Amino acid sequence: MKKRVYRFFIDYEKEERWVNDMADRGWNLKKTMVGYFVFEKGTPGQYFYRNEFVNRKSKDYFEFLNMMNIECVSKFGGWAYYRKLQSEGPFEIFTDATSKINYIKSMNRIFILLLLFNVLAGMYNLSIGSVINSSVGCLNVIVSIMVLISVSKNEKRKKGLKKNLHIFEG
Repeated sequence: MKKRVYRFFIDYEKEERWVNDMADRGWNLKKTMVGYFVFEKGTPGQYFYRNEFVNRKSKDYFEFLNMMNIECVSKFGGWAYYRKLQSEGPFEIFTDATSKINYIKSMNRIFILLLLFNVLAGMYNLSIGSVINSSVGCLNVIVSIMVLISVSKNEKRKKGLKKNLHIFEG
């Protein structure tokens, strides 16, 4: 049995927790796109799921994950979802603070470009004044706000990781 869910997240960690909660209830992720998830009924608690922004990841990277018994379930729009059997123990894609910080930096670089594009496009579309352009301009502003929220949350995570890194380094 399949279950289709429409749900949009701004926070990638919150999205990952939700997908893992679904898996704990026996709904295993099969496919995802922005705000759209397809689950298949399975055994509750069978898998752990992780998501990752995979901009510019090589084929070797995915082969390495596969060798580690980590299955790539779905890729769309620069994001990938992985799963691993819970019986093999939990898994993390980033096992140290430095690699997580670098990951957040690379994600935010793309998000900031997207933010700038939408701010400029929004200002241009709103300045034209036609109904269609004003509507598109409003959409640009909404996307800008959502991206800005994501960047802010990522910067807060990065700051916390750096703080913890300095505590452990002495």
